[in-house]
Amino acid sequence: MGDTQSAGLGSPLELVETALDEIAASVSFSRLPGPLSHTAIQVSGIESPKVTRSLGRVLVGLLVGAVECNVALASVLLADGIDDRAQLARDVAELIGTTNSFVTPEEVLFRDTKRNAWLAEGLLHVLLVLQNRDSAELLGGRVHALRQIHPIPTQQGFDAVALYVNGDGLSLAIGESKASRQDGSGQLTQASKIFKSLDSGDHGRHLRQELTALKGYLPADLALQVSKAVLNRRCYVPSIVHEKPFDAQKERVTLRDLVPPLDRKRLLAVRLANFHGFFDSVANAMRNSVAEIVV
Repeated sequence: MGDTQSAGLGSPLELVETALDEIAASVSFSRLPGPLSHTAIQVSGIESPKVTRSLGRVLVGLLVGAVECNVALASVLLADGIDDRAQLARDVAELIGTTNSFVTPEEVLFRDTKRNAWLAEGLLHVLLVLQNRDSAELLGGRVHALRQIHPIPTQQGFDAVALYVNGDGLSLAIGESKASRQDGSGQLTQASKIFKSLDSGDHGRHLRQELTALKGYLPADLALQVSKAVLNRRCYVPSIVHEKPFDAQKERVTLRDLVPPLDRKRLLAVRLANFHGFFDSVANAMRNSVAEIVV
């Protein structure tokens, strides 16, 4: 996990590190055979109570700067004291609500379009953090720089941007996260439209800004590789969290027609047995972790 700053037993930083270890030990990536339009990857092992608790801890840690853009753990920005804890509690409540009771149409809309969307984006971010380790199965290469998670659910911009090494070359991964209990296939189509706009030349300035911002977090040898060519070595990562089955191995015209080659169109299919139960559990863990992370 890069160069980790020292953390005493039971410290907030150690809690985050242990939580990452627990997620890494439980989550698996299985490459599915078949499609010629994309690389299909089934993500499993994320619904156990241990993993949802760990996800909650890591997400709270991300909010207070426990993971830097070079994917190393750091305590520099970790908050402390009653005032900081109260502010963090307010931030968490704004992101995920104060309870898991969603009754009115407005509350259900918040759950489905803001809370679950941000938690699904957070899940993708955590999985990318773990790609700093040797296995790096999600992208097929190790992540060396990762843009920070969005601090608000509806913030504009790509859901995830990472620089990773694939073979001998530096590559750019762009992630788009979607969460839908019933319509995983439709959400994949929506994600594909964003990637199509990138192929059409949209967001070029935005991508160059992301690349420039991340360059400073790379080791010197990799920083020398940052150039316009990296933008052409991009990898699209749609991440679809769903409950109702959809066929991740089906040929997808919307993915087939995208510019990157097969191995750089990596569909992450995250099927849950209990869609709302998973998000409720992670939300509870976040609320409980506020007092653990800010002491």
